[in-house]
Amino acid sequence: MPVNAPPPPEGPGSPVRKPESQEAAGGHLSPQSRPQVERVMEDISTALQELKAIVREADFQGESDRFPAAGAPEADDRRYREFFESAPEAYLVTDDQIIIRESNQAAAVMFQAGQAFLSGKSLSGFIAEEDRAAFQAGLIRLREGGEKRNWELRLQSGEGPPVTVLINVRAQTDHHDNLVRMLWLFREAGEYQAEAETLRTLLGQIKSCLHGAAEAFAKAVEMKDPHNAGHQKRVAHLAVAIAREMDFSLNRLEGMKVAGLLHDLGKIAVPTEILSKPGPRSELELELMKSHCRAGFDLLKHVGFPWPVREAILQHHERLDGSGYPAGLTQADIILEARILGVADVVEIMSRAKPSDPGQGIDEALDEIRQNAGILFDPEVVNACVKLFLEKGFTFNS
Repeated sequence: MPVNAPPPPEGPGSPVRKPESQEAAGGHLSPQSRPQVERVMEDISTALQELKAIVREADFQGESDRFPAAGAPEADDRRYREFFESAPEAYLVTDDQIIIRESNQAAAVMFQAGQAFLSGKSLSGFIAEEDRAAFQAGLIRLREGGEKRNWELRLQSGEGPPVTVLINVRAQTDHHDNLVRMLWLFREAGEYQAEAETLRTLLGQIKSCLHGAAEAFAKAVEMKDPHNAGHQKRVAHLAVAIAREMDFSLNRLEGMKVAGLLHDLGKIAVPTEILSKPGPRSELELELMKSHCRAGFDLLKHVGFPWPVREAILQHHERLDGSGYPAGLTQADIILEARILGVADVVEIMSRAKPSDPGQGIDEALDEIRQNAGILFDPEVVNACVKLFLEKGFTFNS
């Protein structure tokens, strides 16, 4: 069977059936390639999980939740005391008048005073004089809102210069909503900034690895389907441009790019002779072709993306009127990232010239999505795409 002729484009004119055989999806990876693909996916997932742990450590979110509620059982109180005393961070417990009732060893070091000395002292007395007005104003807001995070103030401890610290504090109330105590966590600002810089560096490295892996898998698909070389990269380029036009955040744009690069990953599971078959395909062959959405979704099951990449891959052939696949979703059931991918995919396929088919051209592609806006495609996505080409000079080579 010929392997050099391109397949007919996947687009609005392709035959569509809602149900998809999930057993077909992912069932055509060779025994050699499947373990390699899944191993790389697991490695990426592990890296993302490590990143999440580091983000959790770098942030103060939830630190004060470690304090037990009043009346905790003895075993819980004992564990709390062990953690409280040995914690590397400086912790204080004050009453409603900001009188220190408890402190740990790290706090004693930071405040340059013994724990016994700290007990009974007003926390206000350790705030640098220039910052006391801001401290009092913050306390008022704290009593109203119950919590304050990353509050930056200077501590005046001993004879040395003031030390800039970041403070997290939570107010605890009784069942009558009366303030009973405050839980404080202190970190030196310099230490926090150093950790934040380390985190930014690590984020950059992981982001680079993630995009590199996505591009590598896109090229793996191209090796099976060489006549569609560059398709995923061009779709990603247009999808990101559309998303930017729709005011996506930078973080969400990162996810859009990864989803675009991987949206046809599941074609690895489709036999090469079907991918490259010239002319019309049989009903069974069409079902196998359509299985690539589910196959891509399943291949990425071990990757804990911080964006809805898998869902966008699974849904990028769904259509607003329910005529798409694999699930025949409609309207709001289709996530916005998938709606963007669907438009970018169709426009790229229809506008691209092929050896045996000069392509319909960008004008025909834009007419297609405009005519089906609100029927197959999201009108807002269509408007953004048309604007990019007709008003902002977008090209796939830019």
